[in-house]
Formats: sequence, C-alpha cells, structure tokens
Amino acid sequence: MTYSLPQRDTPLALVVDDELSLRLSMSAALSKAGFEVIEAENGRDALALFQSHTPDLVLLDVLMPEMDGFETCSAIRKMPEGQYVQILMVTGLDDSDSIEYAFEVGANDFVAKPLNWVMLGHRGRYMLRAGRAFQELNSSERRLAKTQELAKLGNWEFDLINDSFYCAPEACRLLGLDDERHVTYNEFLDTVISSERKRVKQQIDVAIQSAKSFSVHYRVMFPDGVFHHILNRGEILFNENGIAEMVLGAVQDVTQLKHAEEEIRRLAFYDGLTGLANRILFMDRLDYEITSAKLNSGCFALLFLDLDQFKRINDTCGHYIGDLLLKKVSETLQTCICSSDTASGPVTDILDALIARFGGDEFIILLPDISEPEKAALVAQRILHEMPKTHHIDGHDISVTTSIGISVYPADGEKSEVLLKHADSAMYHAKETGRNNYQFYEESLNVAVLERFSLEQDIKGALKREEFLLYYQPQIDLTSHKILGAEALIRWIHPQKGMIPPDKFIPIAEESGLILEINKWVIQTACNQNMVWKKAGLGPVRIAVNLSGYQLVKQNIIKVIRDALQEADLDAKCLEIEITENIFMQDSEDTVWILREMKDLGLRIALDDFGTGYSSLNYLTSFPVDVIKIDRSFVMGIPELKNNLVIIKTIIAMGHSLGMKIVAEGIETEEQLALLLEFGADEGQGCYFSRPVPQDKFIRFLQEDSL
Repeated sequence: MTYSLPQRDTPLALVVDDELSLRLSMSAALSKAGFEVIEAENGRDALALFQSHTPDLVLLDVLMPEMDGFETCSAIRKMPEGQYVQILMVTGLDDSDSIEYAFEVGANDFVAKPLNWVMLGHRGRYMLRAGRAFQELNSSERRLAKTQELAKLGNWEFDLINDSFYCAPEACRLLGLDDERHVTYNEFLDTVISSERKRVKQQIDVAIQSAKSFSVHYRVMFPDGVFHHILNRGEILFNENGIAEMVLGAVQDVTQLKHAEEEIRRLAFYDGLTGLANRILFMDRLDYEITSAKLNSGCFALLFLDLDQFKRINDTCGHYIGDLLLKKVSETLQTCICSSDTASGPVTDILDALIARFGGDEFIILLPDISEPEKAALVAQRILHEMPKTHHIDGHDISVTTSIGISVYPADGEKSEVLLKHADSAMYHAKETGRNNYQFYEESLNVAVLERFSLEQDIKGALKREEFLLYYQPQIDLTSHKILGAEALIRWIHPQKGMIPPDKFIPIAEESGLILEINKWVIQTACNQNMVWKKAGLGPVRIAVNLSGYQLVKQNIIKVIRDALQEADLDAKCLEIEITENIFMQDSEDTVWILREMKDLGLRIALDDFGTGYSSLNYLTSFPVDVIKIDRSFVMGIPELKNNLVIIKTIIAMGHSLGMKIVAEGIETEEQLALLLEFGADEGQGCYFSRPVPQDKFIRFLQEDSL
C-alpha cells in the first residue's frame, strides 16, 4: 500500500530531543519559518505522536535514552505513513560512520550541533519542498506504471554504443517473458512466432542500420497456446555529434484492438446469418479477379445459386426455420468447395474460391483460375449431389433443391455486372428446365458438359461390360532386334461410338476417380495375359503398364500389384511399372516409399515421357528408377532438329552414368534407329517395328521372336 502525506495549509513538524532547551529552541525556529510544531522527549513518544499526527517534517536527536534517533528513524520508515516524511537527524556526533548510518536507516539530511537557528527554518522549508517533489515524482511513476498496465504498454531500450539491452518488466510480461531476470535482445525478438520472426527481425534491423523509426505488427504465442497481437514501435536517439546511440522502444498488446478490427471487418464484409462473404466483399473480389484475369489471360467462373421454392418454406414453417435452413445450405456449400479431394476426384484448385450470400436465398460462388469451363460444372454437380434431400431442422423435415446458373469469364462477359447478369439468366434457365440442375449461359457449353458426363457414365459401364482391352506394342533390343517385352496400352471399344482414344477418356477417369479401378484392371489383365503366354511356352515376357499418378498414395497400389502377381503365378521381373514425372510433384516422401516397395517386390520402374515435364537430375538420384524412356517428341524430330540430337545424347549419357537403361519411344524410320544406336540407346519401340496390336497378333510376334 502506498501512503501519501496529508495536504495541510500549515506544515506540521515533530521535534524529538531529550533536552527541553533544545526542543524549545528548535520549535521556535520552525514556528518562525511557518511550521506548526509538536514535541516529544524520546523515541517512543515520538512514534506515538507520529502515528497520531503524521507530521511533514521530523527533527530527530541522535543520542536519546531508551530509544535513540537511529532506531526511531528506522521505525518511522517502516510505518506506511513514514514513506515520504522528511527526517532531519540532529546530533553532536561528527564522525563519518554516524552520518553514513543515519542515511542507511532512512534520514533525508544530517545537521550537527550547535545549530544555526535561522538556517534551521530555511532548511526545514527546503526539505519540505524536496519531500513534496519526491512524493509527486513517485506518484507520477505509479500513475505511469498503472497507465502502462491498463494500456498494455511496456518500454525497452537498446544501447547501440555499448551493445546493451534493457526490457522493462511490463514489456516482458506482455511478451510472455520472465520479468525477474535480464532479457537479451535476441530473446526479446525470439518471442515472435516462427512464421513471422524473420520478417520482424529484418524490418527492425534495417530500421536501426538506417537510423530510422519503425512500427511493426506481429504475434507472440503464450505457453497456454493463445496468440497475442503485438505492436512494437521504436525511435532512434542521437548524441550531440549526430551519432545514433540509443533505440527507445515500446511494445503494446493490441490483441483487443485487433479483435475489434476483425469484428468490424466481419460486420462490414460478411453475412451475419451464414458467416459467408456479403455482396460488398464479393463485388470487390470479383473486380480484382477480372483485373487479374485480364493481365494473365485467365479464366474463371461464377456459380449463381437459388433455392427452389424457398418462399414456400418461409410461409409454411416461418422465417426462423428458413434462416436455419440457409445456415445449413451455407455449411453444405463450404464443404463442397473446401473439400477438393472427394470421390469425384480433384475438381480444380479452389483454395481461393469465394462463397457469398447475395441476398435472401441467393448464393454466388467465384471459382478463380479454372483451366476449362467444365471444371465449373464439376463443382455444380458436386453441390447438387451433396445437398441433402431432406433437412431435419427443429422438428421439421424440409426438402429443398437448388438451381445453378454458370457464367464464364471472358466468354460470357468481361465486366462484373455482365457476368452476374448472365449467371442469373442461366440460373433462371435451370429453373425453367425442371429445377435442381445447372445450366451454362452459353448453350454450347451445356452440350459439351453433357457429353463429358455422358462419357463418365459410359466409363463406369465399360468396366462392368468389359469394353476395355489391352493392345501391346513390342519393345525391342536395338542391337539384336529381339523382342524384350511389350508396353500394354489400354483401348476402349464403345458399342455406339467405336474406338475412343485414351487421351479422351483417361483425363475424365482421373477427374472422376474411376482411374483407380482402371489401373487395377490394367495390372490384373496384363498379368493374366502374361500367364497365358507363359503356359503357351512363349514366356516369360516383360510387360510394361502405364500407371496413372492420380492419388498414387491412396491407391493401395502395392497390394493390387502383389495380388495380381500371385493370382497369375508370375515373377515380378515380368512386370514393369511406367510412371510419369508428375508423380514426383506429389508428396515426395510417400511417393519414394511406394516406389521402394515396388522395388522390393522385384519390379522394374520406368520413367515415361522423360524431358516433357519437370525433369530434374535430383528426381533421378532421389527416386528408384531403372529405365528412362525418351519421349517420342524428341525422337521424331531427329535428324532434322539438331537440338533434339543434343538432348537425346545428354539423356542417354546421363542415364547410363546412373546405371539406367534407355528406351526410345516413337521410332519410325531406319535413320532414327541408326542414330539412336550410335548414341547408345538400349531399347526402342515405335511404328518402325510395330504399332500397338491386339494380343493374338502379338502372340505371332513372340513366336517369330524378333521384328
């Protein structure tokens, strides 16, 4: 507890001396100087008077019976009322030890006898002013400390000349540091969370080096896991020679302010019912997306959603139930947009997608940077699929569907109002065509999307109806022309559409997730076919299968391969797995693990289409690859394209130096074959030897044993 001296019109002095004559003389001198005086003849009486009157000034004789002046002074200082009172020790002792001891026990001043009575009054008045000033200074410091505590503000100093750092206790507490010990400058900055620490240190260091003030925001995390937002400001102080000598800084906890700003932003830019973006935020983002798409020749889509017959729900169940339904719908939309890895496959990179409630029962979704309009249709299809048929809300079973209109930039407009208008028009078209569907603004896109989804359904049926089959393209030893194996290539004979090329249906299979079943079918079929050849005395034959890299980690591909080999009673050396470079761009640790598992089974791993993707020597040294397949685009360009010759030579030399076999794809002429032999390629395939053929024709190749 802090005690303040009472405010009096006339200051009160307590004179303590065991000699009556001296007490009277001191009292007279002080009275003449404007003091009111009370007296005590010993220390014990003095303490009692002090407690009852709380004087402003105490004149205290040192040598007194029972309790001397030193003890009395010490006792007064221990009282709450004795913190700021001015104490003048009066004594005949003139040794330095006594003077030093007087100050140790709390005296403010020391005067020796005989006294100058005129000066005594002046000394008393001076000490009184000094005491008041000291008390006011301490009060100011307490108020400042309390103000800093209330403002969550703490100061720090960095002496640039002596390279010393000081962090005030309040600043330490704000940063979660121990305020009982000395904190270093590095410890002071290490409180910043790791993701922001480099930026903050760099900003402060640059400011200090350039002798400029700074202001930087960052976050610190306390032991309880709670983040605090900190504002750190610093000012450079210079000496008389203009040299920067001190950084004077202050840290302030602005967490509440930050939360208030976030709440203001939420109220200004987000819908109060659903928590989605509101119209203001959406229009701002849409304008930004248009600008960005113009600069980068990009493409994006708007999905305009309206709940079918929502007014009927409000009228029959009430607005409260209607509001709860809107919240349920918004949650479903967020699940559809934020989850890009579902059974329907990766739709698009929609991490930056924005969902907004446009008003009433209208929602709008911005899908940025889509590669093709059909991606928007995949999202719309997912929404229609995921929207519950019945919502159970507060005892009501509510059925609701949604109609979706889609507009695409720039095909359907290059201004925000035009794109919105066209998406709205497409939505009404969806309602007119039976509700619970989606429509593009441009009719031709609707036709293209319908064709795409029709093909997706056909793929599902093709697996059941066994419409897929494998063709085999021989892989040849370039020196002996012996058949070493074959690459198995999937073909689809559609009952109505005829032969559908892989480059048309494989991307759809990947997007829909059906590629997982196709991969499994290819591996099983290739192994079973090899078993047939083996029993016919034509094997063992090495068959290479192309493995789609889509969700490789989640395919459980090792079990699929192991089961297929066991079922066909086939040695793993008879199976080669071809992968493309895009697999390397997935989670490398899991991918390496899967490839090493393949190696442990005894499989040969080939890197297909080398040179067309993200080729890197690092990939070749990090991943367990046995074979490099030179892409046909390089082979078909020789000998006319000289750069292709250089690339092929480099690939062959690099592969051989790493102990890998080199297979050249797309060999069509004898001249190409001769050059590849000259460069040292090991194996090859292409139309020069044979196109991909059905298994019955490939059997004849095996019987002839060479091409």
